[in-house]
Amino acid sequence: MSKYQIVVAVSVLVTLGACSKVDDSVEPIEASLEAAVEVAQSCPEADESGVISIAPDLSARIIQSGYGRAAVEGDYADTNVSLWLFDEEAEDRHGQFIWESGANVFQFQLGSGQVIKGWDMGVPCMLEGETRELVVGGDLAYGQAGRDPIPPNATLIFNIELLRLKSPE
Repeated sequence: MSKYQIVVAVSVLVTLGACSKVDDSVEPIEASLEAAVEVAQSCPEADESGVISIAPDLSARIIQSGYGRAAVEGDYADTNVSLWLFDEEAEDRHGQFIWESGANVFQFQLGSGQVIKGWDMGVPCMLEGETRELVVGGDLAYGQAGRDPIPPNATLIFNIELLRLKSPE
């Protein structure tokens, strides 16, 4: 089990433990550990260069490690975001700057289709407090239509800071 998977497992355990009653049985703890390990094992691992290949045309790089639980489908995520056009020749591959959330928190629900497909696929497994760079190919972003000022089929770079997760009620 990788260091990342252990962090995810411990985070899930701490979260589940904080919400459960104390009793003499170890079965709830074992079940919680199994659930945490299952979540951790479903998260892709970084390669030797630190890149996480999530899907074709979707990769991530952890800029700052997180400290909280891992994001899962259905969670509401509060984020800070910056967006650039991808440019292979530019410093850090960050081409033209497009947008940032600034002081405004950008909130969305994972897996609900409120954001581009690359986000719904790239934010799960992020830990609260983590900052991740997502490189999203055009098919998982705005596709052939583009979206002003984003040209058709543009590959995008997002820096996403996951501030807080909230489970659906």
